Amino acid sequence: MEKAKLEAELVIVNMEKQKLEDEFVIANIEKAHRVAELVIANMEKQRRADELVIANVEKANRVLELINAKKELAFQNQEKQKRAIEVTMANIEKAKRKAELVVANIEKAELAAELLISNAEKAKRADELVIANNDKSKLVAKEFITKIEKVKRDAKIVVAKLGKAKLLTELAVAKKELALERKIENLASEITVVNNKLSLQIIERTLTAEKLEEKLNEIKWVNQQLREREIRVIDLKKEINALLNNRGEKDKYVIHEKSN
Repeated sequence: MEKAKLEAELVIVNMEKQKLEDEFVIANIEKAHRVAELVIANMEKQRRADELVIANVEKANRVLELINAKKELAFQNQEKQKRAIEVTMANIEKAKRKAELVVANIEKAELAAELLISNAEKAKRADELVIANNDKSKLVAKEFITKIEKVKRDAKIVVAKLGKAKLLTELAVAKKELALERKIENLASEITVVNNKLSLQIIERTLTAEKLEEKLNEIKWVNQQLREREIRVIDLKKEINALLNNRGEKDKYVIHEKSN
């Protein structure tokens, strides 16, 4: 009987020690619960941040679609302007051909005038009686040749101006095409940079979420171990109370069952 009493007292001392350990375990459980709540709050915050990133990605995609639409419109305007320039160039070529035809006609007229002068010279040698009339015809022919020469020079000036206008038009078209290509390249570069930044943010957020989920699983495992240990402690307390009851003594521990 004394031996049983000593064993019971030893068990009671151990239980006191176990009680302190249980209180420490309970404190750790509460701390783990607070950590879990913090992790859940961080995960919720991370979820909202991910939704914001997704919204930004969708916004970037809409901006990209708008840029592509503007690019397509710019391309259509460029094609329209190109066709207008082609029509202008065709008109310039047509005007140039007309000017060349005028020059050719002037040259023919010049040859006809020279032939007229030649005929006048022949008529002068053939008939001295009509020399005065021949001189007059010769003067008229020379004046006509002078006028033709002037018209020919004016036509050449017009042809030169048309050629210069053609070159200026081609240069302007080349500058506009180059400026448009550079603008499109800059927009494409900016879009690539934005997409790269968003991709990095998504990767970082994904890694953070995985780490938080791993930490939460670890905390759940610790909680499960602590619960199992708490159950074992309650069972041990029940055994001690039963032992004391067998000895006719009151329960030493008040056991409160916790529902899961």
